[in-house]
Amino acid sequence: MRSWVFHPLIFYPLALILAVLAVTVSLKPQAWPREPAAVAAANMQGALTFSGQAFDSPEGSPEQNLTVSRDYWGRPQALRIAVHAETPAPTPADRGVRLLLTPQDAAALEGQPLSVEVSYNALPVNQAHGLAVSIQGAGQTAWVSQDLPTQNATVRFDLPAQTSVNAIGLRALNTGANEAFGLEITRIRITPRA
Repeated sequence: MRSWVFHPLIFYPLALILAVLAVTVSLKPQAWPREPAAVAAANMQGALTFSGQAFDSPEGSPEQNLTVSRDYWGRPQALRIAVHAETPAPTPADRGVRLLLTPQDAAALEGQPLSVEVSYNALPVNQAHGLAVSIQGAGQTAWVSQDLPTQNATVRFDLPAQTSVNAIGLRALNTGANEAFGLEITRIRITPRA
């Protein structure tokens, strides 16, 4: 006895729908890059903290590779940046990878010297030797850089005050290499300094 499912008017459209669904799911559209947009930080004990969802839509940089690692459902987990081969240290004209700030978060950082703590996971291959961070706005961009330990760590940067704050700039550092070197950032915490 033949089942109704195998009737050509039912079977072929159903097979086509299942094939399209399988291809769509395999492309993982939930993990595709997003347009750059301002993200809200979590306000914890007077500090702005960027992690997880706050890494959803950063603005890229021509001198760096940018990847937002996501889970299967497309929720951001970490921010991976890698500087291109033989790229010099950032200048005030460079912008780097930028986390765009909401007006409320920008107002909380306006005109104050800041401490920025960046927690990262070291990469097993091609680990960047340093990281530069800046608070960007109307004034000239001042990059502050530090060497990075080769294991997972948190590094602290003391940044000068900035007016019309609108973004946090990030730049992986490496010299004399013919490959991209980077790191995976898991959390950024910003506190005003007295």
